[in-house]
Amino acid sequence: MRNYLHHLLALPLLRVSALRFDPDEVGWNLNENQAASDPSQYSGKWDNHAFHASPTNWRFPFYSLFLDRFVNGDPSNDDVNGTLFEHDVMSNQLRHGGDLVGLMDTLDYIQGMGGLYIAGTPFVNQPWKSDGYSPLDFTLLDRHFGNIDDWRAAIDEIHKRGMFVILDNTLST
Repeated sequence: MRNYLHHLLALPLLRVSALRFDPDEVGWNLNENQAASDPSQYSGKWDNHAFHASPTNWRFPFYSLFLDRFVNGDPSNDDVNGTLFEHDVMSNQLRHGGDLVGLMDTLDYIQGMGGLYIAGTPFVNQPWKSDGYSPLDFTLLDRHFGNIDDWRAAIDEIHKRGMFVILDNTLST
């Protein structure tokens, strides 16, 4: 018990560190503060964005989907890591290729629903995982789905159609 208390008391002394800003990740990195050395210094902004208020009552139909298993609108992002273990539509273990372009192409079909629930994390996953529940970095969007501008365009289009969107923010499973 004493050893446990010692470790518990030492927790506040631990420092959290962040990866340095990487110019190669611009467009996917949610942290836009190039000088950030600590996650508390992370920042980003969405210029010229009008806030879309939440509904007063969330009791309406939702269309739930795993983005990767939905519609593949941009095959060029299927193998973004350059491995053989990313994309196979015949496998239940590898990615199928669905992305934000495919979602936007399909909004006419699902726009009658009140909202979209996009299951699985939008963040970078282990390259060989397709489940969306293996996030590696909560500052980087998964390149298989699209970049920040793609996410913003999809969110704007969903809102223009009178729909709401919930992103599954899986921090650990």
